[in-house]
Amino acid sequence: MTLAPAVALSVMLLAGCGSGGAATTTISGAYGTTITTPLSAAGTYTLYFLKKGMGNVALNGQPTDHTFTFKGSTLTSPGGGPNVCPTAGTYRIHLAGKHLTLTVIHDPCTIGRALILPGHTWTKVG
Repeated sequence: MTLAPAVALSVMLLAGCGSGGAATTTISGAYGTTITTPLSAAGTYTLYFLKKGMGNVALNGQPTDHTFTFKGSTLTSPGGGPNVCPTAGTYRIHLAGKHLTLTVIHDPCTIGRALILPGHTWTKVG
């Protein structure tokens, strides 16, 4: 698949900032948000909370290689790989009805996931 440069950059930034972690035991389904700034991270993202504490990410409706783990109220995004944050990041999951927010517990990353995961309201879409 060929991606437009801005989309490819957004995918690299997201992957670069990691996946992994923990979330509330009752969380499941898909949560989406649209990011407009910064331009390097612009797009519509979907977090898929799957079974057994695993999850993955789509950008503009297309699956990415980005995964995460979740348990309780913690989401972990691993690091490593080319053009990605070298270390994992952990986030606190706040779930209120159909809305989810993520706040940083610990994350040395300043690009990619740091621009995408925290600071946005994610709305249940599936």
